[in-house]
Amino acid sequence: MPASSRLACWPLRQRSSWFLALAVTACSGTALFAAPPAQWVSSYDAGYRDRQGAYAGGSEIMHLAAHQKRLFAANGYWMDARWTIPPEGHKQSAQVLRLDSAKGEWQVDLDTGQANDLGLEYMKGNILKSVTFTRDATGQPLAEPKSLLVLAAGARFDRGGAVSAWVRNDTQGKWHHTLVRHGPAVGGVRWLPRDMQVYRDTVTGLEHLFLLLGNPGVITGQYDPQHPGQIRWSRHTEFPFLQRGAFRSRPLGMVQANGSLFFSVDDAIYQRIDGPRPTWQEVIHLGDDIDTDVGGVRGLTAVPNPHGNGDSLLFAWAPGGRSTAQILRLDPDGQGGFTRHEEVSIADLMSRHLQVRVSYALAAHNMMYPVTHPTSGKTVHLIGFLGNIHGADHLRWPGSAVYGGGMYAIRHSPGEYTLHEVNNAYHRGKLPLVSPRTFCRSPFGDHQLYIAGHDASNRISDNLAWVFQAPLSVALGERGGKAWTEPQRPSKIAPHLQRGPVYELRTYVAAKDRFQHLVKRFREHTDRLFRKHNMQPLGYWTPAAGPPINQQTLVYLLKHPSRYAAWKNWVAFHNDREWQRVLDEPVFQRLLIGTPESVFLTSVDESLEDLPTHQHSEAMYELTTHTTKPEQLPLLVKQFETHLANRTAHRPGQHLATWKPFDPPASANQLISLVRRVRTPPADARPSGKPDLDFWSPATVQQSTGKSLLSQPTQTRHLRPLDLSRK
Repeated sequence: MPASSRLACWPLRQRSSWFLALAVTACSGTALFAAPPAQWVSSYDAGYRDRQGAYAGGSEIMHLAAHQKRLFAANGYWMDARWTIPPEGHKQSAQVLRLDSAKGEWQVDLDTGQANDLGLEYMKGNILKSVTFTRDATGQPLAEPKSLLVLAAGARFDRGGAVSAWVRNDTQGKWHHTLVRHGPAVGGVRWLPRDMQVYRDTVTGLEHLFLLLGNPGVITGQYDPQHPGQIRWSRHTEFPFLQRGAFRSRPLGMVQANGSLFFSVDDAIYQRIDGPRPTWQEVIHLGDDIDTDVGGVRGLTAVPNPHGNGDSLLFAWAPGGRSTAQILRLDPDGQGGFTRHEEVSIADLMSRHLQVRVSYALAAHNMMYPVTHPTSGKTVHLIGFLGNIHGADHLRWPGSAVYGGGMYAIRHSPGEYTLHEVNNAYHRGKLPLVSPRTFCRSPFGDHQLYIAGHDASNRISDNLAWVFQAPLSVALGERGGKAWTEPQRPSKIAPHLQRGPVYELRTYVAAKDRFQHLVKRFREHTDRLFRKHNMQPLGYWTPAAGPPINQQTLVYLLKHPSRYAAWKNWVAFHNDREWQRVLDEPVFQRLLIGTPESVFLTSVDESLEDLPTHQHSEAMYELTTHTTKPEQLPLLVKQFETHLANRTAHRPGQHLATWKPFDPPASANQLISLVRRVRTPPADARPSGKPDLDFWSPATVQQSTGKSLLSQPTQTRHLRPLDLSRK
């Protein structure tokens, strides 16, 4: 909501108090106008069209950055329907949002999916930063420093990944895209940039922008005003290139301290050794098993050394699912090394503050943000975090164990921390914030602090990205501030996602000698959990003939109330603790080759019945796919209805259903049908996928002009049923 309309939306009692205060101050002669009461204000409420008609949404705000007297934000769409539900090529990618004034409304400044010429899609704006160069590519000083706003984001595609960078041209208001690096994504490699720093080599004098690419490591770029993107990126990574190829996990943070450059990855911190052929050396190894999704060393930040000159390194230690978000500090030991000190456990602080048990805490999504305290003049650090709580269900984000509020810690000095909340304490019915990710001083000269975030935590998070602002004194706890109480903007679900039912055809290929274990998992667990989470299994099959891989293939059909409900069902299924325990059993691990294939379908004839496969063990099934020429699908549907009787009469059987794919482009030119036969297929049924009847061949499926409707031969799969329901 624009700030200009916020006063009108304040509750009547609040507006009356403000006008009364204004009248008192006017009569006393102290001021004609007084500031409104200190208050938290919602600056960004996702889910609207901006002035240019662009959709401004997001499940999370990843970063805030002040640049050229404007405020920018990078969002993400993890666990948002606009990213998760559409097929590849139709997803809503991450964006950069822009706020031009304190009273303005956020505008879409960059859509990463539209602003690249490679067709790549980006779930998150992983790192957004205003960086300043002072040297040219030869190390000579620039006439004046050059500040650039840079966004880096990672994209995934089949068996590969890429990292892109966009640099904003502030004069034109446009962004230039550069593909920084791309490569395979096998073995758990993730192309996820997390931080960047401008750093000048102390030996060569050359200045580089260092970018963490994800598992592939560290790459550098130099300022080049002649390059369209103004940054010329290196053709290879600086580290761990030639040493180990890639890291086991993604690096999470980078910082300058004591005249050197450091970054964190897994359970270690590395320091750059400058020179013509720079190297990196490990300065600490915490020696613990790391959950790569959690990360290990997070929020790496330089703070003053409490025991002498120089900088200490501060970070949150989060090794895995039992993380307590321990804040650790490394102090220089005077001999080139560090001594380790434990400052505080965020989980313990949270537990005492809320009077609940905290089983898990995750802190410092990005850096620990430094702010000059308005009273003491000292630098304090703000640390956002989230936690799983037990004993106060009304404080949880509904459907999860996560505390629903936006809690953050302020580090005043070593070991001295206080806890605070964005928009005051959380209670049931209040907008769930779930972890501040990023903080930024206002660029508008109004002494405000902007805080933004949300962590989707594997839960549905449509339009839950948020930005709040408050006077710095309120954000730092110097005085209280009233909570923003206006309701969240309604999150609208596209009508076509709510229509139903829809069907989901899934295909799994088991690893060698693992098909029996896949069947066991379905029979003992999966089928029952499907039903628990409102997914109705209609049939399980395996191919009746064909190459050996068919003997490892499982095909099954689910029914959902709608496409959106299907997504909700799958999220609930994957978050089910019983299912998570099943996946932890060794016999059920590494069962599949590749990613399961899933195709959502909508009925053409609404004739599908339940398929009690154990009653039809002698039956065979034909699943046929017909692909038409452009704009010929309606004619094919009409012919299908007209000639269905002829098809089933040719060989006895029961027509069960006819579908169209739910998603484009297949939804425009494909028809899929399922027929149950009471006899086994003829001996001439070939594994080539040719149909047993030629009725649907291009030569016979014709329109009135005599021309074929089909663009390719009909594909048929002969399937035999499996009974995987546990009796």
